[in-house]
Amino acid sequence: MEVVTDVVVVIARARGPVGCPGCGQGSLWEHSRYVRHVGDEAVGGRAVRIDLSVRRLYCENTACSRTTFVEQVDGLTVRYQRRTPALQRVVEAIAVALAGSAGARLLVHLHQLLSWSTLLRCVMALPDPLAAVPRVLGMDDFALLKGQSYSG
Repeated sequence: MEVVTDVVVVIARARGPVGCPGCGQGSLWEHSRYVRHVGDEAVGGRAVRIDLSVRRLYCENTACSRTTFVEQVDGLTVRYQRRTPALQRVVEAIAVALAGSAGARLLVHLHQLLSWSTLLRCVMALPDPLAAVPRVLGMDDFALLKGQSYSG
């Protein structure tokens, strides 16, 4: 761990057997390794960045459609995500409550630099809340001309 200009940088490396997301078979056959930069919640008034070294692995199952896959660390990384799930929940809550520029201004005080358009994209990516099913449904007849009935 090191501090670089108001940012706490945690350097980590993933280890252990990993299962293929396509077929579930474990694999230790390493293709390559690279570093993911994942943002996390601020600590002690400083932003946190996790530099996580992850492996790209070959799937050892010949019947599997995936040739290679990247290991994910539970609770820390999500596929294609540059934020931890904990930070993502905070960003989603602020985006739903404030959205746009107001949310971006609040996130600056939480040591997260995100644009207003990122917050709007975050709101748009959330699933719609489930609507309650009505118990009673009423229908009215109406006519555009006097004396006409469209109900049959």
